[in-house]
Amino acid sequence: MIINIPSGANEIIEKLQVAGFEAFAVGGCVRDSLLGKTPLDWDITTPALPSEITQIFGECKQIQIGSRHGTVAVKSHGQYYEITTYRIDGTYGDGRRPDQVSFTSDLREDLRRRDFTINAIAYSPKNGLVDYFGGIDDLRASLIRCVGNATERFAEDYLRIIRAYRFAAVLGFSLEENTQAAAVVGRCNLDKIARERIGAELSKLLVAQNFNGIKVFLNDCADVILPDFAKLRGVEQSNAYHLYDVYEHTLEVLRNTPPVLHQRLAAIFHDTGKPQTKTTDDKGIDHFYSHAKFSAELATKALRHLCFDNIIKNDTVNIIRLHDNIVRPDKTGIKRFINKHGAQTLRELLIFQRADNLAKSDKAADRLYTIAKTSTLFEEIISSHEPVSIKDLALSGKDIIRLTGLNEGKEIGEILTKLLAAVIENPSLNNKNDLAELI
Repeated sequence: MIINIPSGANEIIEKLQVAGFEAFAVGGCVRDSLLGKTPLDWDITTPALPSEITQIFGECKQIQIGSRHGTVAVKSHGQYYEITTYRIDGTYGDGRRPDQVSFTSDLREDLRRRDFTINAIAYSPKNGLVDYFGGIDDLRASLIRCVGNATERFAEDYLRIIRAYRFAAVLGFSLEENTQAAAVVGRCNLDKIARERIGAELSKLLVAQNFNGIKVFLNDCADVILPDFAKLRGVEQSNAYHLYDVYEHTLEVLRNTPPVLHQRLAAIFHDTGKPQTKTTDDKGIDHFYSHAKFSAELATKALRHLCFDNIIKNDTVNIIRLHDNIVRPDKTGIKRFINKHGAQTLRELLIFQRADNLAKSDKAADRLYTIAKTSTLFEEIISSHEPVSIKDLALSGKDIIRLTGLNEGKEIGEILTKLLAAVIENPSLNNKNDLAELI
């Protein structure tokens, strides 16, 4: 099979070969090419030592990004490519990085240290595909399998556990039986990994198109990484609106959300406050008063702990805090909501509320109708540019000062607020003459 290698990477491979060294594209670029995907990066491996790589590409711009571990980045055709010397990793004292590495001239030994068989395939135009560990067969079978002993591979770098589930979810693959068993046993060691690394892997996993892969990960590992979500297991909802316990309901909401990170995170956390707010009335009906508030607080702590940035955290928590608010299909009410919370917040909220109510019983059909109607009116308001905030008014604060002679900031603000309230009720008033008359 021929793989189309970018000219920059191909030139590097050829230069290494001319200098007397093997050279291969390796890892994710080969995997993605075999799957018919366009690789984002092209990594190259060779037995040439870092000092030899530096000498061979002396005329090119270079970055010594990890020469101790055998990696030099070389610029070719306007792009940097990482070139790594074949190596054998030593012990992993911290469960994340090798304590030391030794260089080797054996490609098989270099591929043996890699995480999964589908990432341990090498290719060069001269030698073709090199696959010592069955990666091509696993690609055909849609399997994620560790190279060699899964328990050993995960103990070398516990982040590989999440990566295994991430690859399965993103590619639509399944975890090979022994690999999954080792991941479940080893998951208790994930607390040894830096929180920001876990958050970064989680960000990639949760936006995968393949929901079943996400579900398998949550079922296997949530108790360690997302304990507030895991506590939802078995929390019953004896309520006409619900078909599932809180855990299963949350999974169904997650299934219904688009593959957008803050939507998926909102799904995971939106009902985490239910266990502590659950009450049962004398008719046996369960209630969860103020659970959105408590869920938002738990989500804030969890997202901060996993080092998510403030934009993702705020977007997620806004949805959770408001997810039980019903925005009626009334233009005036919709515009007031937009004025208070913003148009984007309402758009995101309506998307989430649809996902949430699709995961409920038929009793929620009326809510789904309300959400759909509100969504239609919201888009009409946005497309017709109906005024929803003070900046949309036909008169500005300076106009009011000129008309009234007032210069007090507070009084001007009060007038603007009253004008906006009138215009929200009746958009036709939003012209200078009518607003002047109202003043």
